Amino acid sequence: MGSPKAARSKAGQGGIWRRRVSAPFVVVLVAAVLVLVAFTGQFVQGPDASSRFTPVHVEDSIPRRVPADQGKTIFRVLFDYLCLVHRVLVVADRFRYAGLETSDSSRQEGEGSDQKAETDESLDEAIREQEQPPEDTTTEYSGKESGPQVQEDEEGILKEAGNAEIHPQKSCLLVIGSVLVDTYTVRQILTNILFWNYWWLPIFCQTGSAPYTKCTPPSSTTVCDLSNLRFDICELCGDARTIGQSSTVMYVPHTQTSDGEEWSIRAQSRKNLPWIKKVTVKSLNTSQPAPRCTSKHAMPAIVFALGGLTANVWHDFSDVLVPLFLTAREFDGDVQFLITNNQPWFTKKYSTILSNLTRHAIIDFDSDNQVRCYPHVIVGLRSHGDLGIYPNRSPQNYTMMDFRLFVRQAYGLAAPEVGIPYRADRDDPDKKPRVMLIDRGKTRRFVNAAYIIQGLEWFGFEVVMVDQNKTDSSSLDEFAQLVDSCDAIMGAHGAGLTNMVFLRSGGVVVHVVPHGVEFMADAFYGAPARDMGLRHVKYSISPEESTLLEKYGWNHTVIKDPEAVRSSGGLEKVGEVYMSEQDIVLNMTRFGPILLKAIDFIM
Repeated sequence: MGSPKAARSKAGQGGIWRRRVSAPFVVVLVAAVLVLVAFTGQFVQGPDASSRFTPVHVEDSIPRRVPADQGKTIFRVLFDYLCLVHRVLVVADRFRYAGLETSDSSRQEGEGSDQKAETDESLDEAIREQEQPPEDTTTEYSGKESGPQVQEDEEGILKEAGNAEIHPQKSCLLVIGSVLVDTYTVRQILTNILFWNYWWLPIFCQTGSAPYTKCTPPSSTTVCDLSNLRFDICELCGDARTIGQSSTVMYVPHTQTSDGEEWSIRAQSRKNLPWIKKVTVKSLNTSQPAPRCTSKHAMPAIVFALGGLTANVWHDFSDVLVPLFLTAREFDGDVQFLITNNQPWFTKKYSTILSNLTRHAIIDFDSDNQVRCYPHVIVGLRSHGDLGIYPNRSPQNYTMMDFRLFVRQAYGLAAPEVGIPYRADRDDPDKKPRVMLIDRGKTRRFVNAAYIIQGLEWFGFEVVMVDQNKTDSSSLDEFAQLVDSCDAIMGAHGAGLTNMVFLRSGGVVVHVVPHGVEFMADAFYGAPARDMGLRHVKYSISPEESTLLEKYGWNHTVIKDPEAVRSSGGLEKVGEVYMSEQDIVLNMTRFGPILLKAIDFIM
């Protein structure tokens, strides 16, 4: 086995040579493109422009930085082009980490006939999958308990990898941009020479969604859609009034009719969970007086519920934060949240994310004694799947990549153009790739954690050991910074791996799958990792590496046929046996080829 240090030194020498040769070429090419753009007058439409709608800002909205269409100076023209190049570099990051490097890892052969390893799928396969997304399905929990204290994992929905679409008008410039960003070293030259690490571009350039447009009141009084198997949603455009103490939202139709309608929905992304609090939505008729407004607002509002399966970081993100991003991001912060079944610990822990989705005060809906009037109210949260976003189901074409970059921006982490820490300082011959090892502490623990750390260090890693219980209670802002400093995150299948949202583009998720839970591994963490622009390496342990073998023996169905156990006992039995009773004794010799794949991705 080759020395990681020697490999790093060789890579560093190659990087120095490439920079020396490429620098003059890059400078000349960039100058030529800028001159061409400046004097031809051919300017590409902004990435967020739309020909379908005319933006109408609500009265108290903060004006967005949208450049004027008339009277552009030569400086404005050049600045617009710099903004476009910034967008090109972001798109290039998506292509760079969309699964094109798996061919390099194929050189590493696994040891042992029973070795199971999974790396990223090809980009072509991801595109084919994206063209035909799966139908919405409902994930039902079949555990014993009926309250918040429930089994932390449940069977997810298989998802496709996201695929970023490129505007035809940008194709020529994207070709040029692709050449410029084809290698990390050339992109680093652009960063240092032209954009000074891009720190100013995201502030002044147009990024994110298009400006909020006022919704049009429907012709009918039906405002709720209960057809989705995952969630219910009500959207009230026009005159909507919230009455928090009765958990009611009233809609006063533009043209009142004699027919009034009423719905009662669970205002979260899992409508099948019976303990999620319901909100009543009423469409008034001519005989029903509308309650008098005691507080009038010009911005939209979203009413949603906490509780459910939250208090588990995977469910915090999958059930609330990702659906809230999908529902609220289009308003660019100019939206108010009204939360029923409010959990103070949740709003405190995720205050950084929430404050970047809304710039208005969050209302505790259950204790609100006001009749609040809004021009637009959404009740419930949209959801595409477990920890997933399907771009073609979102009017704004959001992706899980967008969500991860949004989270990183909220916590002030390194910009999208900055490579993983090892690559960012790859010329340092003593630099080691850094991996965060998550110790679960209760179930699915690494029994031989000290031996695992020793093995990781032997492979050339710097190891950051983290206790998952401490991460749940510590400052998330500090923990996000710690994850950002790592090139990879490693842990047993469980909620702790959700912290991959804080990794940089191209970061590696080393996913250790316990015996008997292989069926849920990709849906929970593999597909989300790939969709977020990360590399996913999966290792399924053998029965010899599970503490279940000592308890049940080779001849027991638990060891011989996990699928039969799941078929007969459902997810409840899977949770009871494979998720709760099992710990891991990792065989570092058998695990070695997986680490080599991770190193290959990092290098």
